[in-house]
Amino acid sequence: MNEINTIEGNLKLLEPLALDLNKYFNKGRTLTLFKRLPLCDETANTTQRLLDGSYLLSPCGIELDNNECNSLALELIDILKLHLIDRTDEIAAINNLLINEQIISHDIVLKALKNEGNEIRKQISHANISEDLFTFYLVYLTRPFREQAANFLTEKIDKLNWQYGYCPVCGHWPALGHINSEGGERTLWCLCCDTKWKFKRTQCAFCLNENHEFLEIINPVNEESFRIQVCKKCKRYLKEVRSNVEVKNFPFDKMYLGTIPLDMIAEKEGYIQESILTVRYDNPDGNELLMYRQKATKEKIIFN
Repeated sequence: MNEINTIEGNLKLLEPLALDLNKYFNKGRTLTLFKRLPLCDETANTTQRLLDGSYLLSPCGIELDNNECNSLALELIDILKLHLIDRTDEIAAINNLLINEQIISHDIVLKALKNEGNEIRKQISHANISEDLFTFYLVYLTRPFREQAANFLTEKIDKLNWQYGYCPVCGHWPALGHINSEGGERTLWCLCCDTKWKFKRTQCAFCLNENHEFLEIINPVNEESFRIQVCKKCKRYLKEVRSNVEVKNFPFDKMYLGTIPLDMIAEKEGYIQESILTVRYDNPDGNELLMYRQKATKEKIIFN
């Protein structure tokens, strides 16, 4: 197999992008991104919410710093211009929409924080821009805000007591699993807010199925460290990486982006990739409770 077609080859190509994204996130951590942070319960109430399976982030009442949002929006565009050279025209289109204020950065970030996926898709359609690229851009633009909110909401919690597959902070589905190659412990990672939490190794994160007859591990040829856990019951999958690197030092973003070949394998086998805008709703009366958008990915972002 040609190295450029392997996951290890992808990871080498991704090193410059990973470094720039890390700088972008580090900058976000130094900024005051909210004029008004999300509501935070007392520690006892927060602990009970987690025990009840309710994720913590509620967007009610939050207010963003618009100037910082605009600055991050343009900085991220510059990063994508540098590394996604095959998508130059599409990135330029997004940039022009921002400059001409046809898309307002703080407005679209607020929509993302409120999980208004359908409204975001309408805006994407109206602007006639690529959904896969703009979704990728928006999730990474919103990440510093969600990460700052996550740190605020969990700062008094010693340990996340969480038994569910969706993120305990923002409610999104995990993007990647880390398997400790020595002890076998599995940690799930949220792309949207960078939260990590421990989860059973032999359980589907999406439907909580534990029946081994409906769970399967798929490994690409000659790349045993990278794998996919697929669930034949709900037809969803989770990419996983076996590693002896500790979770706190593990390069989750680089691994998530570098394992796109795993997404292609899973899709070819008929498994469904969740939109990264999709959130697990905790409103028991809501019509999106445990309903998933079944959307196969038609385009793949190619990194250079």
